[in-house]
Amino acid sequence: MKVKVVLFGQHAQMLPPGSQGNSTSIDVEEGTTVAGILDAFGVPPEGRSYVQLNGAREGLAAALQDGDEVRVIVPLGGG
Repeated sequence: MKVKVVLFGQHAQMLPPGSQGNSTSIDVEEGTTVAGILDAFGVPPEGRSYVQLNGAREGLAAALQDGDEVRVIVPLGGG
């Protein structure tokens, strides 16, 4: 099954060569979780504070379905 992965900020460099902008589509096995995808791309635990699955915040244990989109958002600080 195919899943789209979108990485922002410093995490975008973890995408494979040939990725379009800050995203790529990959084949994954059924039962793969959000955490499994992030592990595969090397996103460190501290970079997983804001993860979306199909536009909604979701837990890292959520199982992926064909056509899902996983986004790792980098929070901006300031004040």
